[in-house]
Amino acid sequence: MPSTRPNSPILLAVIVAGVMVAVSGCGAIKQPAEDTAILNRSFSPSSQTSAAAPTSTSPVKDSDAVRAALDAYRGMWHQLTIAAASSNHQVNGLASHATGQALTTLRGMLYNDSIAGLVTLGQPTLSPKVAAVRIPEVPIEADIVDCVDTTTWRKYKARGGVAENRPAGRRHTSAVVRNTDGEWKVTKVTIDDVSSC
Repeated sequence: MPSTRPNSPILLAVIVAGVMVAVSGCGAIKQPAEDTAILNRSFSPSSQTSAAAPTSTSPVKDSDAVRAALDAYRGMWHQLTIAAASSNHQVNGLASHATGQALTTLRGMLYNDSIAGLVTLGQPTLSPKVAAVRIPEVPIEADIVDCVDTTTWRKYKARGGVAENRPAGRRHTSAVVRNTDGEWKVTKVTIDDVSSC
């Protein structure tokens, strides 16, 4: 009896090819159009750019530089108030908070009062504000503006009595504070006449 088993190479190849087509057709999973769109958007250059972390800048009033500059400025006035009570222009305390032109100016004020026989008693009232901070520069600098009230910081004669020809009041004051090697000091200061602010 003749054999019915297909032993022709051509017939066998046709059968195998048909099986492969059927399997691939049944097993293929079609990606939904909306899922593909979401996937494309997730990895698109524009989506990556928008997902970048935003840069934040701290307000000047919250910066360490502002606080340090104001501390140095107030420290300068504190030492000046102490020195002015005796008009001692050689006091060492001023040099801990002031240098350069500022130190020279303050010592000059004290020297002039000493020659005139005057002392300054009481406490000035400060209200400083930082006008600018130059952080990218080295050294770091800060500009301070103030309206110093000297109403309760009066000049007296060293031998007693108020110095009548020395009015007190509000004085516009500007200063530059610099950070040199981690140490903040006032480098420039200008104290204007009474009623200048």
